Amino acid sequence: MRILMLMFVLLAMLEGCSTNYNNDKFNKSVWLSNSDMTNTNNPRAGMTKDLFENYLKPGVHRDSILILLGQPYSEKIENRIPKGIEFPDSLSLTDSVNFRKENQERALKNINDWMKTYGQPDTLMFYPVGWSMIDPNFMVIKFRHDSTAYEFWIEQH
Repeated sequence: MRILMLMFVLLAMLEGCSTNYNNDKFNKSVWLSNSDMTNTNNPRAGMTKDLFENYLKPGVHRDSILILLGQPYSEKIENRIPKGIEFPDSLSLTDSVNFRKENQERALKNINDWMKTYGQPDTLMFYPVGWSMIDPNFMVIKFRHDSTAYEFWIEQH
């Protein structure tokens, strides 16, 4: 029974890792008809490499992206840490000092202060492109102030 259970768990893990982000060519009608975030086997996943290589280039205007990909799941301004700036280990809540209950409030204040200092507002669009094991994956598009895109990536939420 344990072996059967272990095999089932391993099979489920492999299935979760099998999302293909590499092979399919972009197909606008398939993309537009699969905007549901709850679709764990979203065919959009396979189209992302082709989108990154052939369609989504730095400088493309927001309006062109909307024509190509339709309305995003979400579009918002988020405070994010710019590339090249790393979160200090000393602020980590897994740090043995910060992890102590009596230090957590101070540690959170320090994290918030650090984010206020280094975080920058970024305009982002999010398109659902499938799931990992338990979390949805999104294609993220980052924009400049003139509404031109300049960065594209996949992230888990």
